[in-house]
Amino acid sequence: MRFLITFNHIDGEWDRLSPKDQERHSSRLQEFMTALRTEKNTELVFFHPATQAKTIRMHPDRSVEVSDGPCHQSSEQPGGFYIIEADSMQDAVEWAEKGRFMVGSNEVRQIAEFPG
Repeated sequence: MRFLITFNHIDGEWDRLSPKDQERHSSRLQEFMTALRTEKNTELVFFHPATQAKTIRMHPDRSVEVSDGPCHQSSEQPGGFYIIEADSMQDAVEWAEKGRFMVGSNEVRQIAEFPG
């Protein structure tokens, strides 16, 4: 089974960390990225800040609107994602927990497989 794991951060949280804590988190991130590469053959995909996002929305009248910023306003914004093969949802959740090292959340979703 394949799972998408998003990691979400609170805007400005990194800047509030001391240089020592930033270094500690960077080290944990490097270790986690190495584990993902070697154990799951995958990479983290990072996003630029949500303030740089564009949202494209189609309205019921079929008109399309392009606006600046994320589609969902929240103090927590997606920072990126990774896709892993896992034996179960619990296995995927454990990987999400390994990757959670700052204030924020991870969302785990199984990827739907359609016969094709």
